[in-house]
Amino acid sequence: MKKTVAFILGIAATAIVGVDVAGLAGAFAEPKFDAAASTIPKGTPSALGSNRTASTPPPQAHSAGASSHGAGTGATKSSSSGTKPSSIFRIPPAVPVPAGAIPTAPIGNGADVTTIGDSVMVDAEPYLVQLLPGIVVDGKVSRQLIKTPPVVAALKAAGELHRYVVIELGTNGPFTASQLRTLMHQVGPHHGFVLVNTSEPRPWEQVVNQVIDQVAATYPHTVLVNWYQAAQNIPQDFYPDQVHLMPAGAKYYATLIAEAVLKLEREYPPLSQAPAKGVADDGGTRSE
Repeated sequence: MKKTVAFILGIAATAIVGVDVAGLAGAFAEPKFDAAASTIPKGTPSALGSNRTASTPPPQAHSAGASSHGAGTGATKSSSSGTKPSSIFRIPPAVPVPAGAIPTAPIGNGADVTTIGDSVMVDAEPYLVQLLPGIVVDGKVSRQLIKTPPVVAALKAAGELHRYVVIELGTNGPFTASQLRTLMHQVGPHHGFVLVNTSEPRPWEQVVNQVIDQVAATYPHTVLVNWYQAAQNIPQDFYPDQVHLMPAGAKYYATLIAEAVLKLEREYPPLSQAPAKGVADDGGTRSE
C-alpha cells in the first residue's frame, strides 16, 4: 500500500514544474532485465525537436539526436507517456555524428575526462575506454543524482575529477534544476560539462529531460547529448526494459558521448592551452 501511494505521488509530482521530486526517487527501483532477450516492444516515440544549438542539423541530417544507426527497420522506441512533451522543453541534438559512424579505434585522449553515471554508463564503459583512452568512468547500478555528491568528493580526493565531466543520471529517479546545478558547482570551476539526457519508460522521463535541457542551456561550458531523441531510432539495440543497452547500442551511446567531449574540448580548451577569446575560464559566463 505504501509503495502504491508513493508511486501515485511520484507521478503527480512529475507534472509540477519546480517541485522537488528527488525525495520520491527512492520509491522507484531499477528493474531487472533479461540479458538473453534480443527484442523490445515497439511503439510510437514522443519525438523532440530542437530549440538551442549552433550545430543543430536539418531534419534529414545525422546527429546526436538523429542517426541512421539501426535505421530502416521501421521500428521505433516507445515513450513513457505516449504524449509529446511541451515544445517549451524540446531538447536539441548537439553533436553531429555521420551515418553509421561507430568508431572502433580511439578518437581522442581521455586523460582529461571523467564520467559519472548509472547502469547505462556501465553499459557504455568498455567502449568509452576504447574511444577515449585514459578516461575515468564512474558508473554504478541504481545510482541517483541525490546520492552523487560523495562520489564527486571521492573523485576529487583521488585526483580523478578531470577537466571535462560527463554527467549521465536520471535513469533511477527525478531531480530539480537546482540539485543538478548544485552538483555541478560541487565539481568546481575550470570544468566543462557534457550532460546526457535519458530515454526510459518511466514516469519521470520527461521531467528529468526538461531539467537537463534547462541546465544545459544556461550553465557555462556545457554540451548536451540528446540520447532521448537518438534512442528512438535504435529500438533493436535495447534490452526488453527499454533502458539498458545491448553491445551495439552501448557502442553507439559511447560514440555520442565521445564526440560531445571532443566538441567541448574545441570550445573550451584544456588549461594547458590559451582560452579562446571571449571565453571565461573561471566557470563564469562569456564576456568580451
